[in-house]
Amino acid sequence: MTTNASEYSDCLNEYITDQILYIVIFVNFFFLNGVIGLLGLVVNVIKIIVFLKLGLRNSTNITFFVLSAADAGVVLMMLAHSFLFSPMVLKEINFGVAMNISYNCLGFPYGLFSRVASLMTASITVERFLCVTFPLKVKLILKPIVAVVESVTVICVVVAISIPAFISNSQSQVFIENIDQIILKRKEADLRALLESTSFLSLAIIQLIAIGVITFFSVALTRKFLQITKWRHQVSSNIVTKTVKDKRLVKMVIFISVSFLLLSIPTLIFLFLAVFKQGFIIGGRCNKLYTIMCSAIFPTDGLNSLVSFFLFLHMSSKFKSMTRLIFQVTCSKGQRSQAAVREVKA
Repeated sequence: MTTNASEYSDCLNEYITDQILYIVIFVNFFFLNGVIGLLGLVVNVIKIIVFLKLGLRNSTNITFFVLSAADAGVVLMMLAHSFLFSPMVLKEINFGVAMNISYNCLGFPYGLFSRVASLMTASITVERFLCVTFPLKVKLILKPIVAVVESVTVICVVVAISIPAFISNSQSQVFIENIDQIILKRKEADLRALLESTSFLSLAIIQLIAIGVITFFSVALTRKFLQITKWRHQVSSNIVTKTVKDKRLVKMVIFISVSFLLLSIPTLIFLFLAVFKQGFIIGGRCNKLYTIMCSAIFPTDGLNSLVSFFLFLHMSSKFKSMTRLIFQVTCSKGQRSQAAVREVKA
């Protein structure tokens, strides 16, 4: 009796009522995913267009372009979750069915895009640290082809790690002698659990590595940047003037890294519970806590792309000018099309 009671309170089930659970699901999975996902899709499409217009001729633009594409995949999965957990859909299907669809169909694609974004953020932080520490040597190493190879490698590794999860959800043909028919049957439970856990642990390790790398190099980058700035200010004001652009880029990378780390806190808590908390799985005894923590990951992850967009606008003059130019061209085209319509009507 004591064991059952401790397990019951251990998962906070006595505090998480069905009403609280449905409110959290409505707010996080439906409302926040919908709003942040829609805004995120708009801003990430803008980022992709801007970086294409600026040209993928240097490693910085290439890595930011891949990061924007990965963020676009994340917000697309958020919009899919918002639709799946909308009151209209939940009226037609059971909540448990919606959770299974989310886990089996949307969970691992979301993890794929999210891990690519994490690794690209780590790559950008490391690259900027090397540029500040070894400015002359890095220019000879960090060429566009290196950034392309790095990005393709990151995508291929994450896709390869996610493959076991997709295989675990596949169906195979099985011949049944009693009824003399071939039917579709899911893989055995033990094999399915092994494949899913392999992908999950690998993706979790990648996320932890990315967070560790970003934390270490963000601190190192900040210290190195402050030291160099102080030294340059003492030596010559002309050097400071020439490095204003570099200072903005470094500050932007530091802010993006710090934002990523702060918004990764729900993911870290989720991974900690998933590894060390028994029963913290979908359908387990901590199912309610699992659902709430899972729903908190999506909005915070989607906010990363929104924060980076406004940082680009505020701290990158080229990005800001190109964004303004795109909107001016779009508006002028719209005005010309409206004028043409008025002429046709006249």
